[in-house]
Amino acid sequence: MTTSEAERTAATAGWREEIGRRLLAPPSEHSGRALWTSVGVTLLFSALMLPYAFDALGELDTARRRWAEGVGTAYISSYLLFVALGETRAWGVRLLMCALLLGLGGLLVALMGVKNAWVLVFALCVIGAFARTVTAAGAVVVVVAAVGLAAFLEDSLAGVMSELILLATVGVAMILFMQLVEANEQLRRARDRIAEFAVVEERERVARDLHDILGHSLTTITVKAGLVRRLLEDSGQEAIAGEAGEVERFARDALADVRATVSGYRSVTLAGELAAAASALRAVGISARLPHAVDDVDPQARQVFGYVVREAVTNAVRHSRAARVEVRIGRDWLVVEDDGPGAGAVRMGNGLRGLQERVAAQGGTLEAERPPGGGFAVRARVPAGSGRIGTAHGGPQ
Repeated sequence: MTTSEAERTAATAGWREEIGRRLLAPPSEHSGRALWTSVGVTLLFSALMLPYAFDALGELDTARRRWAEGVGTAYISSYLLFVALGETRAWGVRLLMCALLLGLGGLLVALMGVKNAWVLVFALCVIGAFARTVTAAGAVVVVVAAVGLAAFLEDSLAGVMSELILLATVGVAMILFMQLVEANEQLRRARDRIAEFAVVEERERVARDLHDILGHSLTTITVKAGLVRRLLEDSGQEAIAGEAGEVERFARDALADVRATVSGYRSVTLAGELAAAASALRAVGISARLPHAVDDVDPQARQVFGYVVREAVTNAVRHSRAARVEVRIGRDWLVVEDDGPGAGAVRMGNGLRGLQERVAAQGGTLEAERPPGGGFAVRARVPAGSGRIGTAHGGPQ
């Protein structure tokens, strides 16, 4: 691939990503709880509207009713398919489903008559659940305007005013409902993060106290015991010097245990490293796109991923000259990517090599590369449920 082809490919990928980011929310922004709550509300509304649908179909002639039943079946199937595919990362699929739902709904209204435009409520509800606010609001405006125009052309605008009000109010209500549910979900995530940070902070405080108070006292005891032992040995009191040596040995063992305990309390956590990364990037003026929570990550993989975040973000701050750093996570994978102007082959420094060894010790892989669009990316993957995770100690060199 030539340089110009690579640049065009990168530009196309960036354009597609920007459209998906602006039009359709990624899975991380609409939680499963919010999605299934909205689906449940929509299904309840569907059950309440079934008698009206049967009455509307009964008013049609045989041929038109058969067409309406076929289109209606496809409309409902598309709705259920959208529910199944709505959380996919492929924004193009979701955009296609939005267009398909609106198209089938519009065709069904054309067959059943504009007075039955309420059937478009289902499309607006599911679009409101799976699309960004701007897309959902645009769908509401387009549907209301199209139905109003059709009614105006048929000179029946007054007769369908209730349907127009229904479509507008239900569409807006679904958008507001999704925002409310998502706001509650974000509050829950924030509460969980605050609780986790509080635990980390308390562990750090206990570690400092152990190190500063108990560690200092044990060090003093060890030094004094050694001094007493040497004085007794010089004075020829070998038996008593032996007992003093035992005291010195016990004090050294206790000091080693305290240091090991402190080291354990200061263990790396993914949530803590993400918080530290946000502070570090903000301090140097680098824009950060970080996960809101680590709930979806395998608990046994969080520590090693914390080391990956620490090393990759540290490298970005020191060497990348980047304007943006993004961290993406999954159950068994993590990606840290920046948009720095680096060029040429990737060189694995001591830090990345040590990190690669740490990840490999957990049965995983770590790769560093320069994406086609530029920048630098570190990708780590650790098998979910690996029993070896968390056995290694220390940080990347």
